[in-house]
Amino acid sequence: MPQDNFHLQWERDRKFQLAENIQNHYDETLWLEAVMLYQEALSQQPDNPEYLHAYGYLLELKANRLLREANACYRKGLESPSIQQNYAWMQGKLNAQLIRTHAQLLQHQESIAYYKKQLAATPHNPDHYSNLIQCYLQADQTQEAHQVMSAGLKLFASHPMITYYAGEIYARLGSSEKALAAWERSCVLDPQFIDGRYSRAFLFEREHRLEEAAEEWRHIIAFLDQYNFHQDEPQRELQRIEALLNL
Repeated sequence: MPQDNFHLQWERDRKFQLAENIQNHYDETLWLEAVMLYQEALSQQPDNPEYLHAYGYLLELKANRLLREANACYRKGLESPSIQQNYAWMQGKLNAQLIRTHAQLLQHQESIAYYKKQLAATPHNPDHYSNLIQCYLQADQTQEAHQVMSAGLKLFASHPMITYYAGEIYARLGSSEKALAAWERSCVLDPQFIDGRYSRAFLFEREHRLEEAAEEWRHIIAFLDQYNFHQDEPQRELQRIEALLNL
């Protein structure tokens, strides 16, 4: 089919050629030049779809490179000799961000492979179970997450994070009562870990159980007040639910 039949009308100027070249071979200097040219073009035609597409794609290329750099930082931090000594408290943060950046880069299988390896090396560490569960959930592989969760709870029945993820798994499988119970138990196991309260509040509302949803928001607000945390969202959510209840 002749190319004209596609009705392509790209402006094949300097900025177009730069964007096309950068797509094949990224160069920081050329990227900056292309960005400046498209910013100038958009200042003249802010609604031009072609310019918006190219400029957005340039930003996306840069964002993905930065995400890969961030991912490498998190992995290096986890593999640092200091992590088990002076910085053990950082492990949870590093693992969470490593999993998040893999997901943002659509590298779910890399994340799964990494934590399967960690779990195989140290199966006595409950955190590896919860990390692998999170990877499977990010990849929308709920059945695999359920298998890891079941194995983890057999060994670590009182681990709050695995219990919390059990709630997420049950919710995805449509077992609302099991999900609510798991989230409640996770809060009991670790009173300072209240993510389950948020999950319960949202699920109660989805099921039109507004009084129970409001009660969860009250628990969250009381917790935040106790530790002098200042967040507006819980108060707004409670007010919204109470308005629906005409309280």
